[in-house]
Amino acid sequence: MKTKATYLDPKRVLVETPQGDKFIIGFHSEMNYQWEQQANIPFTDFLASLFDKIYKGDEGVIMGEINRQLMINRFESVFSYQRDPIQNRMLMGDRIRELREQKQLDVVTLALKSSIQPNTLKRIEAGNFSVDLDVLTQIAQGLGMKIDFVELKNDEDHESISDIRS
Repeated sequence: MKTKATYLDPKRVLVETPQGDKFIIGFHSEMNYQWEQQANIPFTDFLASLFDKIYKGDEGVIMGEINRQLMINRFESVFSYQRDPIQNRMLMGDRIRELREQKQLDVVTLALKSSIQPNTLKRIEAGNFSVDLDVLTQIAQGLGMKIDFVELKNDEDHESISDIRS
């Protein structure tokens, strides 16, 4: 399977990779769209081929190179990119379910510990509910965990907040 790139609107392209990742790539203007529509320049095909060639699962590493290739080939550079919101909800739900199962808790028990409705927790785990920070904090407390915004590879890869501030 190859990467697919399709326009959501003249300034945004949805990119779907063979790995199952989805990204919404935003541009400042409609220039790339206009070129594809009016001059038959296959921008979406070119963008998809860049993802096929460069993307290996870590979007932070590749966006610089994709941007560079776009500019070299005289396309407009990327203004913004994000994972597809639905995919984010699915990833969040999968991670919460994984942590709940590691703690050997059922949905009802974790919901009670988190002060949320069991149906809400089921919807979150299924990726059908967008979790705000308040609810995420409640779930983390129910799991006996803290929310950390930075995924750490191992304990030697980071400094404490107090070390960074000094």
